[in-house]
Amino acid sequence: MRKLYFLLFSLLITSVSYGQVIASDDFTYADGSLVGNGTWTNHSGTAGDLLVASGQVMVQHGAPSEDAHLPFSSVSGKLYYAFDFSVTDPGGPISGTDNEYFAHFMEVGTFNFRAKIDIVPPSSGGDYSVGISTVTSVAEGTWATDLTYGTTYRATVMFDQDLNTSQLWIDASSEGDTSISGADETDPGTTITGFGLRQSDSDLNEGDCHKKSWTYN
Repeated sequence: MRKLYFLLFSLLITSVSYGQVIASDDFTYADGSLVGNGTWTNHSGTAGDLLVASGQVMVQHGAPSEDAHLPFSSVSGKLYYAFDFSVTDPGGPISGTDNEYFAHFMEVGTFNFRAKIDIVPPSSGGDYSVGISTVTSVAEGTWATDLTYGTTYRATVMFDQDLNTSQLWIDASSEGDTSISGADETDPGTTITGFGLRQSDSDLNEGDCHKKSWTYN
C-alpha cells in the first residue's frame, strides 16, 4: 500500500543566545527544484528531485532521494527551528516501525545530523504522531497525543549545542509548555551550521512499502 503525506511549513530558525532570527524561508519560489533558490544546497541524493510546488516543498520518501540544507553562520547555545505542518490522509493511520526522519539540524560539510523529527504511528487510535531524536535515526521520544490528518500544527524543535540534547513542542505558546525530549547524548560539541530536509530512498517506510512525501511552505 502506498501512502502519501503532505506537511506545510514556513521555516524559522532562531537562537536563544543571541535572541535573533538566524534564517527563515516561506518557499515562495517558482515551481521546480528547491536547490538553486535562496542558499539551499544539495548534500546528497539525486540533484533536482527535491521540489517546490505552489509555494511548498515536497519531501518524498521512496523514489526521490535528494537531501538539501540551508546553511547559516554558527552561534553558541540553544538553537530552534519551527514550522507549521499538516499531513493529508494517506488511506489509514500510520503503522509499522520503519519511520524516517525528514528534518534536522546539521553540521554542514559532515553528516552530523542533530534534533531529527519524524512521523511515527499513533498510540491511541489517532492518525499519526511525531517523534524526536537527538542523534540516532530512531525516535527517542514520541508525542503522547495523536495527531489528525488535515489539521495544521506548529512544531518547534530545540537543540542544545553544549549539552547535545533535543526537545520538541507541538502548538506551544511558551517553553514551559508540554514537550518531549530526545536522548541526552554523551558527546557534546556539535556546532550547528545548517538546517536540512531529508528524502529517504527506502521503499519500506512504516513497514509496508509506503512512499512518503511532505510538503513545506
